[in-house]
Amino acid sequence: MNLSQVTCTFLGEGNEPFVIQVEASPAAYEIAPGASWLNAEKSPDGKTITVTVEDNDTASERSTSISVTAGLASEEIEVIQLAKDNMFARFRYTNTFSQGIAVMSPSGRYVGGYVATIGDDDSWLRAPTIIDLETGEEKQFGPFPESLYYLTQAKAITDNGLLFINDGLNGGQIAIDLTGEVIIPEAPSGHQFKPEIEATSADGKYWIGAGMDKKASEGGLYRPLLWTDGVPTELPMPDKNFREDEFRTGVIARGISANGEIIYGTSWENYDFGMLYWKNNGANTEKPQWVGKDVREVGTVKRTREDGTEYDYTCVNGIICQAWNTQVSPSGKWIAGRYRKEFDPETKQEIETEEYAAFYNTETEKTVIVEDYGASGGKFVTDDGIAFITLGTFGVSVGKVYDLNTGTDLGDTADWINKQYGITIPTGYITYIAQDGKAVLGVSATQSTGGRNSTHWYIAPPLEK
Repeated sequence: MNLSQVTCTFLGEGNEPFVIQVEASPAAYEIAPGASWLNAEKSPDGKTITVTVEDNDTASERSTSISVTAGLASEEIEVIQLAKDNMFARFRYTNTFSQGIAVMSPSGRYVGGYVATIGDDDSWLRAPTIIDLETGEEKQFGPFPESLYYLTQAKAITDNGLLFINDGLNGGQIAIDLTGEVIIPEAPSGHQFKPEIEATSADGKYWIGAGMDKKASEGGLYRPLLWTDGVPTELPMPDKNFREDEFRTGVIARGISANGEIIYGTSWENYDFGMLYWKNNGANTEKPQWVGKDVREVGTVKRTREDGTEYDYTCVNGIICQAWNTQVSPSGKWIAGRYRKEFDPETKQEIETEEYAAFYNTETEKTVIVEDYGASGGKFVTDDGIAFITLGTFGVSVGKVYDLNTGTDLGDTADWINKQYGITIPTGYITYIAQDGKAVLGVSATQSTGGRNSTHWYIAPPLEK
């Protein structure tokens, strides 16, 4: 017997039916829900089970199971339902937003994204949407037709409620505030293309991102940008790229600490993704340093072409990251990344690539590499050194929590959340935690008839009665 899901978690109220795919031999099977508040029904062809739950009017979380039996084969589907509002925290999926994708402001005041609907002429309309986590109030603007703004991805939101969303029609982005006023971020003088903001400081004084100075055919490069009170400047570039070569693509600033003091970015050269950081001094910001410079090793190895001739290739053992913008702790003390090892520094021989979660302390300038979980990556880290790790390299759905101070495993993401907030969440990983720990943003894999998707969720304090 194969079931598409053997554990499912429901909110305390307002749940949609949940569909589980079934493959069983023999095809006939029986189902038995374990509680009166739970209902499970087979489809006429037996290929799915639809699970529904009543609202949870009790003061606590509850759980039961559904027994599925086909001949001698049997399975148990665990069903967990949260209380309507936990006294410590609220858990919510971001299903309000298109594709379930949302961004959280640095101090956890707002989450934002957009909602897509179909207009009367069958064209898409997109409405920027902001939820105030303190009050539960939802603000929606527009909706805007694609012919005006073709909104594609929310990138950042400040604690003042200024939301940045990519514009696939005009290039660059729009920024929209809590009154519905739209602002178009400007590039520095001399840039030919509109820029994109990737992240902001909590107070909105600093925005960071990137722009391209001129066409690639004319030798244009991505340039890391810093906006101070809305005024853009270029951040300095390193002399060479991650592999100590001349730049061909450039550098993108990806994230900034909530206090605005530390900025990190990537050397966006092919698949190198070398991670670097700046100490933000505004117009006087100095050249960046490589994240994990204490463990960085550069060496030349021999590679062989198809015709049998050899050539030199530069390998790097160092810290990398991709297009993620929440990998710095709120004060900038820690930066999360992935340590990639490409060669043996003693033999100068290329090896099969190894990747481990890694965390760099900008104060001590020392790196902690976590090899306990095998292939893994650092996703986020708190100021006090609690690290959040994703397993594997791509398409991950499981997260681990690790104490960098003691070198100990603190369990899966769901275990840690349960201990800290007293609630049970689906399997997933954490992407951001506000400095005071009251707001959390994470990702879980969800299964539906449309397939497997990644959906954001958040934890926020309970609303005041």
